[in-house]
Amino acid sequence: MVIRGITFGYLTIIAIACVALALPLPDNSRGDSFLTLAVLVIPIFLCAQPLRLMLSRHPSPTRQLIADVRTHWPKILWAAALYFSLAVTLEAFSAVKKSIPFIVPFYLDPFLIDLDRFLFLGTDPWRITHALFGWLTQPILWLYNGWHMAHIGLAVWIAFAFDEVQKVRFTLLLQFIWLGLGGGAALALSSVGPIMVGDFYANDDFLPLLNVLQQEAPSLITTKNLLISTMDDPLLISGISAMPSVHVAIATAIALWLQRYEIRVLTVLGWLYTGAIYIGSIHLGWHYATDGLFSGVMVLLVWWLSGRYVTWLSAREFADGRFSVPSAEQGTA
Repeated sequence: MVIRGITFGYLTIIAIACVALALPLPDNSRGDSFLTLAVLVIPIFLCAQPLRLMLSRHPSPTRQLIADVRTHWPKILWAAALYFSLAVTLEAFSAVKKSIPFIVPFYLDPFLIDLDRFLFLGTDPWRITHALFGWLTQPILWLYNGWHMAHIGLAVWIAFAFDEVQKVRFTLLLQFIWLGLGGGAALALSSVGPIMVGDFYANDDFLPLLNVLQQEAPSLITTKNLLISTMDDPLLISGISAMPSVHVAIATAIALWLQRYEIRVLTVLGWLYTGAIYIGSIHLGWHYATDGLFSGVMVLLVWWLSGRYVTWLSAREFADGRFSVPSAEQGTA
């Protein structure tokens, strides 16, 4: 039996999800919110194609639907596997993030504060963003909060995309962002971010920022206090982590995903969005400037590496216990 090389890309994704599911985490960090959401929205996906056929006034929508399933069932099964693998990995990321202070107590903020001030010549970066964009605080907050929808939307879009090579590549990238950056790196670089420094350290350097945000974005202060008060609540999706910035990492992934369509407008919009999220992460006090810089560089590196991996896989087949490069007559699968 000959197995396409890209199949091993799918199996890599499933294996990572299984590892994520088996991570030893405190009981207060385990939940099933994202898995529950993934199951609840399945009816929407099941209705999408029949609805499209009916709206296009197809003469035989039922017959066409059956034909589509018969023709594309392998891709449908792989898409479902990727979809649930992403839900499992995202759930694990949420659990790891919630576990951070119980595994590695917050410690890195003093260093990150000094690093930001060194890079910005003695000034806290939030002072620069507020000097330039202070009049845009509310729109920045709306855009930053809307990131959650863009985040989930990207995961679903990738899982059900038709280009298998790119689908596997970007799924691996998402898994790295969640487990590598939001999990491993966040544990190793345990920190809370400017807006919470005063709650965990004897440091009131960011009190002026809190006063500004209390006036311009009071809902943000409410969210901050909620995250702190629910640190040990297993029923809520929460967690505190500054370095690295998952917001910026996902925004960078969104820009790369849009860029692959080679449509200038989408590319420009994607990178403008990434820039806005990066500025917003500093402006709203959730992150230090270095949090997003580190995330962006790491995402670009893993995006390149995952591209090399899936390109290598897609040009190979597996048979009789070994990899081989298909002949010209066989194609590249």
